[in-house]
Amino acid sequence: MKRAMTEEAKAVKAQMILDKTKELFLTTDYEKIKMADIAKAMGVSNGILFVYFKTKETLFINLLWQEYENRLNRLKKMAQNEKPESYEDIKKLLLTELEFLVDDNSLYIRLNSMRTLILEKNTDTETLLNMKKSLSKQISELTLILSVSGILSQEQLLDILIAEEAIIIGCNIEVITRIGMEIFQRDFKREVMNAVNCYLDGFRYKTLK
Repeated sequence: MKRAMTEEAKAVKAQMILDKTKELFLTTDYEKIKMADIAKAMGVSNGILFVYFKTKETLFINLLWQEYENRLNRLKKMAQNEKPESYEDIKKLLLTELEFLVDDNSLYIRLNSMRTLILEKNTDTETLLNMKKSLSKQISELTLILSVSGILSQEQLLDILIAEEAIIIGCNIEVITRIGMEIFQRDFKREVMNAVNCYLDGFRYKTLK
């Protein structure tokens, strides 16, 4: 496979690498995946792979950021379609999306749990800064849509989203037991759904009493 020359072609090639990495990560633990394995699966040399992603952590954090974007786009679409008019509507929207995430996206949860302790430690500052700027913009767009009803402010909605992420990561680290590639026990879903539900009830009591 020849090295891409145009920016558009480079973006396509980078996406191909991300897609192959995602495919491998769905069947193999992170620690067992080497850059050489990805290069071999792509049919490229190790050197060409490092042209697109300087480190293994940079490659995987790019994969995580795509999952962040997919999730935020899903939430924005749900908010635009459902137009929540009460706190209960917002709660239902968030719990519905969370249930989908837990049932259908182990990739997001696994990568997100690795972000601070593993992925960010060997990713360059410029890459992290650009990603966080993009993420901040998308979160702002989401909270703006949800705040139109006047039930909660953008700042309050941001607090909820941050707390939800912390709960997901905390439950993932505390509850999950690995058995081969069977990543989640059913307990994980119950724990995370109950925890977020209780947090949202408490937030409503504290904020709207």
